[in-house]
Amino acid sequence: MFLLISTGLPCSVTAQSNNTLEWGVSVDEEFTYVLQRDFFADQAYRAVVEYDIPYLAGLTLGEKAIMRVTALDAIPSLINESEEVPTSSCSLGRANDSVSIITDASGFVIPIGDWEFLEAIGNLTSIQGITLIDTADEWGTQAAGSFQASDDSIISVYVEMRYEKENGTLNYLRHRYSTLGTDIIDVIFVHWYEGMPTILGEDLQLSTILIIAIGGVIGLIIAFLVLQAYRGKKPLVQRLGE
Repeated sequence: MFLLISTGLPCSVTAQSNNTLEWGVSVDEEFTYVLQRDFFADQAYRAVVEYDIPYLAGLTLGEKAIMRVTALDAIPSLINESEEVPTSSCSLGRANDSVSIITDASGFVIPIGDWEFLEAIGNLTSIQGITLIDTADEWGTQAAGSFQASDDSIISVYVEMRYEKENGTLNYLRHRYSTLGTDIIDVIFVHWYEGMPTILGEDLQLSTILIIAIGGVIGLIIAFLVLQAYRGKKPLVQRLGE
C-alpha cells in the first residue's frame, strides 16, 4: 500500500536543453549576393543545376541580387533529429530592377552558436564524400563524388557550401561538374561585399595544362634537333674545341 502525500507546493522542474542555437539575423534584414561564375559547356546542362539552385534562372553572370529575411522559425530547446532544426525563409530579388526571383528559400540562413551540435545532429562526418568546413569565420561542407553518364564518361561532381559564423548567412556556394579534368558546369554564387569582383575568371583546365605541357616538350625536342643540326655543320676543329 502506497501513501501519497500532497504538500500543496508547486513542483519545480529544471528546463532541459541540448543546444545553444540562436539566430544571427533579424526579419527584414537584407544582404547582397552576386553570381560570380556561370559556365555551362552546353546550355542543356543548366537544368541540372537549376534543379538544386532554382534562383539561378533569374540571374545572369555578374548580376547582383538582394536577399531579404522574411521569417525565422522559433528555436526549440530540445532538438532530437535533423528535421527539427529550425529553418529560415528568405526572398531574393534582382538588385538592378527589383524583379522577384524567389520568394521562399530556406538555404540562405542557418542558426548559429552551436556548430558542434549542427554537425552532430546532421551526422555530417559519417557521410561518404562529405568534408566538414569549420574555421574561425565559416562553417559548411564540401561534397565530392562521381557518376557514369549515358555515354559511359565519368562525371566528377563537387559541391561546396559555406556559411558565415557571425550571422549564419550563406557566404559561398559552388556547383562544379567536370570530366577528364575539363569543366562542363561551374557555378559560383557568393555573399558580395564592397571591393569583391562580380565576375571570376575561368580556372585553368587540365586539358589546357596538358596542351601547354605537350607544347613545351615539343618545343624542347625541336630546339634539340636544331642544335644538333647546327653542331653538325660546324668545322671539325671548332667542334673539337668545344
